[in-house]
Amino acid sequence: MKSSDNIRCIRKYEKKDGSITYHAEVRRKNAKPLRESFRTLTDAKNWVRKQESAILDGKYIPDNKARKYTLSDLIDQYIRLHLSKFPRRLKDQASHLKWWQAQYGHKPLIEISPSLLAEAKELLLNGLTPSKTNRTNSTVNRYFSSLSRAFTIAFQEWQWISENPFRRVSKLKENAGRNRFLSKEELNMLLERCKESKNSHLYGMVLIAASMGLRFGEIAGLRWKHIDFDNGFATLEQTKNGDVRFVPLPDQVAAYLKDLQHPKLADEFLFPSKNSKNRHPPSMIRKAFQKALQLAGIEKFKYHDLRHTCASHLAMNGATQGELMEILGHRSPAMTKKYAHFSKEHIARVLQKTSNNLIGPPGETA
Repeated sequence: MKSSDNIRCIRKYEKKDGSITYHAEVRRKNAKPLRESFRTLTDAKNWVRKQESAILDGKYIPDNKARKYTLSDLIDQYIRLHLSKFPRRLKDQASHLKWWQAQYGHKPLIEISPSLLAEAKELLLNGLTPSKTNRTNSTVNRYFSSLSRAFTIAFQEWQWISENPFRRVSKLKENAGRNRFLSKEELNMLLERCKESKNSHLYGMVLIAASMGLRFGEIAGLRWKHIDFDNGFATLEQTKNGDVRFVPLPDQVAAYLKDLQHPKLADEFLFPSKNSKNRHPPSMIRKAFQKALQLAGIEKFKYHDLRHTCASHLAMNGATQGELMEILGHRSPAMTKKYAHFSKEHIARVLQKTSNNLIGPPGETA
């Protein structure tokens, strides 16, 4: 390509509020110029180089599809071809995608730029949820990750766009994840109060969450056909990330389940709700759980913290990060990183014990 075929141009603009933007443009012979706006000169230069390189290598994706298809078109196809295969994931992301369609669904994909996404971030932060509450940084990040995946597929598989604009938008800083967990004494006290509860499901659902680290929805979705007493594991078909997971069945859980009255049909739930056609699992034990916590003298504790309790004690007993990921069903090591300090404490104890045996306790060394 001759130099006259491809002319780069970056212009600096100062807004009324004093902020600076850089407008970059790459002109192509017999084609519409490529334009984009950036907050820094470095980003503008990198974008120009990337576009020129793609054109020279013949990898540039024409923008006719990005002009033809709207954001609503992208979301509809993403749901139909991908999310529909994962009902739980679709349920989690439906409200996020609905918001994007309501705000920007009419816009062609070529107009979904980093600057527009920055505007969307402000709208989400300053707007209210249907329950009239403010969105947290982590919630806004979930809105962005839900749509970013659709754009990744549009770029990699469908070739509707030349790049994913979400990759040039920074995530908001999130607060450290909650990691409240019970001591052995607190857990035993809670289980005793659960045994005394009038709710017949409470003890079993708390026992399984604390000893196996399962989420509430995973426990509520367990059926008798998922329990393999002979081989000692439970099969989870309804997981958060859509994967089937096999979790070992502790002896305490197996003994509890064997004592329950088994139904005639293997497809029946371990913990059936009163209305099987319209299941609302959280309502099954919410009030009973809160009362048990109160009687046990445990404050600022949620049901999901039972999962943290399991993970924390696993780490304190020497479970590796890989083992934690396998049991908890985490795809990324970052999810189990919060429990790393417990593993370090275990390693420190092992090292000190070895040192005492090898050299002798402090004060007894030569």
